[in-house]
Amino acid sequence: MNENVQIKPKILLVDDTPENLALLMETLEPVGYQIFVATSGEKALEIAPKIKPDLILLDIMMPGIDGYETCKKIKENVELKDIPIIFLSALNSPEDKVKAFEIGGVDYISKPFNHLEVLARVKTHLHTSKMILAMNDLIKKAFHEIYTPLSVIDTAVEMQILEYGDTEYLQSIKAASRSLHTVYEDIYYSLKKEIYSFEPEPVNIKNMIENRIKYFNVIAKTKEMNFKTKYNSKNPVIYINPTELQRILDNTISNALKYGDEKSTIDIELFDKDDRVCISVTDKGKTIKNLDKIFNMLYREDDNEIGLGLGLDIVRMICKKNDVLVDVDSQNGLTTFEYCFKRETE
Repeated sequence: MNENVQIKPKILLVDDTPENLALLMETLEPVGYQIFVATSGEKALEIAPKIKPDLILLDIMMPGIDGYETCKKIKENVELKDIPIIFLSALNSPEDKVKAFEIGGVDYISKPFNHLEVLARVKTHLHTSKMILAMNDLIKKAFHEIYTPLSVIDTAVEMQILEYGDTEYLQSIKAASRSLHTVYEDIYYSLKKEIYSFEPEPVNIKNMIENRIKYFNVIAKTKEMNFKTKYNSKNPVIYINPTELQRILDNTISNALKYGDEKSTIDIELFDKDDRVCISVTDKGKTIKNLDKIFNMLYREDDNEIGLGLGLDIVRMICKKNDVLVDVDSQNGLTTFEYCFKRETE
């Protein structure tokens, strides 16, 4: 195969009106796109998995399955969910446009549409999609490249300690490696959550807390911090996937260590509240000013000092998925994250 031959982007047109399809084909075919046509939502759902288009232009008002329902079903398919969908419709109310974006559309073009507008938006979204795919591929490759050197560092440090004894410098290396492992696990979860469902199961949260404290003790020692625990739950078994619970605990504890004052104590309490099992993590350090924004993706309280970043965005997604109640309080230098989990189902 000639590597210089460019593969033409594939575009699926979904519309039940022949005149609209003809106009779209007249606009897009001269540019060199591969055009596929579906005259109904049902036909689109049949064709899309076979051709895996790079972009879909989707009419809303169609007999049978309308454009909204077609979009929902496409987004439910793991292999198709990342395909950008541009809605085409004579419906121009703000509610219709909001609904289109809420169910996964990337753009909305009102009918009657203009040739140049359609062409410009198609080009823009094809380019954006290509960039996103390239970035995701880069992240996946970087993810695998991170793991090996981290493992080598951990093994080398342990061998050094066994042979020559522990030192302050080795503890610093171990602490830095543990911090990188937290980032690594966040990336791993972000990549895998699109493939695996991470089904919930009974988990003893007390045992998980003790395990994660032991893991993060290395980092705590470098700042002369310590953990104080209080377990007041009669039955600390909750219903959640262990990997997802670990992401919540790891990100919360690592942030408490990162932003807590040196030589301070992190208080972790496990308790019952109504019909749920709750955990609170309190650190003494900076007061968070904008509590309503901290779970926003990549939000930073202060670009120079506080960056809660990707980790808490992952926590937010996991809590929403598992119906975990979250409360954050920060005043007078004390910050508390509280999570209330569902108990094991009978």
